[in-house]
Amino acid sequence: MASRWNDEVTLISHPGRYQDSMGAWHEGEQVKRRVYCAPSMLGNLTMAQLRSSEVRITGNDGVPDSGMHKMHSLLIRAADYNGETQVIYHGDEMQVIAATTEGENYRVIIHELLGNDKAT
Repeated sequence: MASRWNDEVTLISHPGRYQDSMGAWHEGEQVKRRVYCAPSMLGNLTMAQLRSSEVRITGNDGVPDSGMHKMHSLLIRAADYNGETQVIYHGDEMQVIAATTEGENYRVIIHELLGNDKAT
């Protein structure tokens, strides 16, 4: 089944991240880029795969239970994805929780940031 590259996601990066003399890390200026993506269903098999050792988990909290979070699976071309951990998808600020390679693409799993998790 061919993927449909008919959706967009905004990738958020912070180039220029630096460490000060006290050892604290500071984010650089936020840069946003819109890229095309191919959305796909996020099912139980995918959630089981996320918990496997073959998947690079990007967050410190591991894979959340889907619960009340909106979760999505997107294919993003490898040439467009640079390991960003924040995105805006359909107007919602979301966090990348896992990324796996699939040929020349990345399958990126994202979930909605709720309450105190959102950046100010």
